[in-house]
Amino acid sequence: MKKLIIGILISFYTLSASAHSSQIATMTLAQDQQNNWSLHISSSFNGFRNQLIQNFPDIKVDDLSADDFQKLVIAYVKDNIVLNGNSGFIGELREGAIKMGHQTDLKFRVTGLPNKLSTLQVKLKGFSEASKHNTVFKIIDPTVTSKNFVIKKDNQFAVSIEKANGAFQIKGQEENLLIPFIALTLLVIMSVVIISKIFRKEEIVLRPV
Repeated sequence: MKKLIIGILISFYTLSASAHSSQIATMTLAQDQQNNWSLHISSSFNGFRNQLIQNFPDIKVDDLSADDFQKLVIAYVKDNIVLNGNSGFIGELREGAIKMGHQTDLKFRVTGLPNKLSTLQVKLKGFSEASKHNTVFKIIDPTVTSKNFVIKKDNQFAVSIEKANGAFQIKGQEENLLIPFIALTLLVIMSVVIISKIFRKEEIVLRPV
């Protein structure tokens, strides 16, 4: 439990210098010792406000009461985060809780995901093609804490993650590195062969005089 709490705190505050930017959010999918999943989201108040204005043009967001604003934020997040685990398990965000402030934090209980994740696809909806928003995503389970994955326009606001060799990584990362590795290996072999031929042609045999 201590590792889970520390991991979540680190994921929230390692980027504290940038966290108040309306273009940056942090999101952590965490699993406790009882295999319960929860989703923790932290962003600036203006970040959520801007998204509501963009996605609900018919609502005067700034005229909402604090209670109605919070309800709208929770509903928006539930409708715009897709978690697909192990190719068929859909994570459902339940029982949303929100703490308002200059930095606004949300927490959801997540149901529907398997106890052990081998793959996870995360997709954020509701962002325009021109958006410069970045969400720093992390997975924490009782055995491992993943590195940070950035969800942004360049990857269509979606990442596909897999667990390989006990660590979470971008899906297909090993395969993507295989071709360059093979090409580099062949280049090294060819270089060794060419150099050895050059030295054989210029080889000087020393004879006793």
